[in-house]
Amino acid sequence: MSSRSASWGLVSLALVALAAPANAQGRPNLTLEREDGSSRTVAIRFDRGYATVPVSVLTELGWSATEDADALRLDAAGEISVTMRVDSPFFRWDGVVLQFADEPYRAGGTTYVPVQFLADFLPRRLPGLYEFSGEDFRLRAGDLSLLGTPDGRRVAMAGAIGASSTSAETAAVPPGSGVKPAMVDETRVVIIDPGHGGADPGALGLAGVREKNVALGIALRLAALLDGRPDLEVHMIRDDDTFVDIWERGRIATEIRGERAGIFVSIHANSFPTRRDARGFETYFLSDARTEHERRVAAIENAPLSMSADAVDGDALEDLDFILRDLKNFDHAHWSEELASLIQEQLAEVHPGPNRGVKQGVLAVLTNALMPSVLVEVGYLSNESEARTLASEDFHQASAEAISEAVLTFFERYPPGSGGGGAQEDR
Repeated sequence: MSSRSASWGLVSLALVALAAPANAQGRPNLTLEREDGSSRTVAIRFDRGYATVPVSVLTELGWSATEDADALRLDAAGEISVTMRVDSPFFRWDGVVLQFADEPYRAGGTTYVPVQFLADFLPRRLPGLYEFSGEDFRLRAGDLSLLGTPDGRRVAMAGAIGASSTSAETAAVPPGSGVKPAMVDETRVVIIDPGHGGADPGALGLAGVREKNVALGIALRLAALLDGRPDLEVHMIRDDDTFVDIWERGRIATEIRGERAGIFVSIHANSFPTRRDARGFETYFLSDARTEHERRVAAIENAPLSMSADAVDGDALEDLDFILRDLKNFDHAHWSEELASLIQEQLAEVHPGPNRGVKQGVLAVLTNALMPSVLVEVGYLSNESEARTLASEDFHQASAEAISEAVLTFFERYPPGSGGGGAQEDR
């Protein structure tokens, strides 16, 4: 079990290490090496504190670029389309929503793309065309016209540069094609997120019960129940009293999941100080809030954006409309609602309070988790009786067992290899 995930592997560490030389000794360079043996160096820019290159580097490698006021579209041989939005970390690769650690941006009339696109996404998604060496910051690029033929596309997607084999058994399947790969990683990934932590206690109960402790108590038991199963890989965003930025939680989960089938479960406790009689449990998925209650809960859980429950940072949520549209388009919302329903059903068997049902809202902790994701509110700390229940270790264990059963049932309906997107047969 892992409590944190590296940002995006050793490449990111190399980029951080290069930031100091960028200031002290001139800009570091990225070497582009073509299949014919020719090469040239490109200066890496750190204008915003992270590594970027101008989009012209990609057009030099054979990609066509189309730009408008706030968007960039990259096309490869009429076979692959990548769309990005300026100042947003989210982009689409052949319709699949992916995420950068940092954002593309424009300066002086030039669009700059994170080096992560060349060092991470191109080699990972087109391994037969691109190969990146972090030791000397060298990108080796093959002939992009290979994508124009079926055999060439299989080599580009599956083989090493220069590979001669085009075996369909080893070729990767393009995302969104609807074709299941011949060999699928059957491992499902469960990322458990105990809400709040460290300097952020979350809601406080009348007897001093803290939301962060309730969430961690249930999360640790849930991880213990699921960990060790041969078909599951379990991770925790935090496994002690540590503060983790609310935006980083979903990003960490997305990086851990990679291309595998996975889910994100964030555990919280509710509070309604002006209505001490409020009690019960509810589970949220990411979508537009429909009621005043859903908006109120979203505001409370988003409060760590500013570390003040009275001053939610609206600017930090400016990308949410874009994110919501993409998540709905690629079916994460459907599966998230399914997972939320299963959790509610199981918790109803063990929870003494009322079942308040499945809810939806714009919850910051879920926005960066590009997979079926839910936030579970296990009860109300503002209710004196329910706060005592939430502090009980017996309740922590019973809730963990209920959520565990829901997770296992969910994965029976959620096929491996789906990665959370595309049409599914079992609905």
